Amino acid sequence: MKPFHPAIPERSSPRSKTALLWALAALLLVAVVTVAIHKAWPLLNPTLVEVAPLDASCDLRAGPCDARFANGGVVRFAIEPQSIPVVTPLRLAVETTGLDVRAVEIDFAGVDMNMGYNRAALEPVAPGVYRGQGTLPVCVRARMDWEARVLIHAVEGILAAPFRFTTVRD
Repeated sequence: MKPFHPAIPERSSPRSKTALLWALAALLLVAVVTVAIHKAWPLLNPTLVEVAPLDASCDLRAGPCDARFANGGVVRFAIEPQSIPVVTPLRLAVETTGLDVRAVEIDFAGVDMNMGYNRAALEPVAPGVYRGQGTLPVCVRARMDWEARVLIHAVEGILAAPFRFTTVRD
């Protein structure tokens, strides 16, 4: 007759512990990335209350342009130097009329090419007047079409005024 031995629990191998730790680390990383995307999404893609109609006749190289909202509010936008060079600090100016503005930002986006996150916050310098600086990144194309979206943070939400222009690299 065989002697009776109580069952001895198997100890897990070092490999299974390492695999479990890697799996837990991967799950933690996925959770952190998910939370980061969830928190950053509204900053990168703000919900807009209204987008003003695009004025195709606007030429920012000739001078400031206006955009009008349905409530009668007006946004005037200007860029200097008017040649709008890339990789050079640009002076940005926004004047608002008929809007209760809390903050102003300019979001530069390529019309037909993703150029990444290019947003500049403007500072109030007088009632309804905002100024700041921004820089357009260099593009592989010699000619690039851009849209500058003036984002007006107002009491009712975010209003956007689009302005289109072209840059030409020498």
